Amino acid sequence: MKVTFRIARSVLVLASVLLLSLVGTAAVASAQTQTWHLEQFDRTSRMCVYHGPDRTHGSYFIFVVSGKWTTDLKYGMRDLPPGWTATESSLPPGSNFHRPDGSITVNGFVGVQGPASVPIATYHAHIWVSDGNVTETLPTDIIVSTESWVDCMNRP
Repeated sequence: MKVTFRIARSVLVLASVLLLSLVGTAAVASAQTQTWHLEQFDRTSRMCVYHGPDRTHGSYFIFVVSGKWTTDLKYGMRDLPPGWTATESSLPPGSNFHRPDGSITVNGFVGVQGPASVPIATYHAHIWVSDGNVTETLPTDIIVSTESWVDCMNRP
């Protein structure tokens, strides 16, 4: 009986050690699976909207996801001006890498629209991309102004 108990106890200890090592390996593996990244542009993306009553503005922001991903990457925008909406969609599993010359394919865009009658201001919105575990954001500005589009876009 003592021999059977010792063998059973040894098997349980060995199984526990193996299980703990597997759980640790799975945690490390899941932490290393994010191989995609939402690229930051040289300057914050900007949209200039001419302020006016009874006007609606619609346009889009582009973005780049680089790397490789094996699940859908959902994306959209948040922190929009009052009354504005943005499309939400997803990028299917795939990859996007920089070419030898440094260029990369723009693989995402978010449509936005809303009233141009919101208060004149710079609204600091964000594009978000998520794989369900990790969410990355990219700052964007929606500038509602009475200045010309060229002057607005060329602001520092």
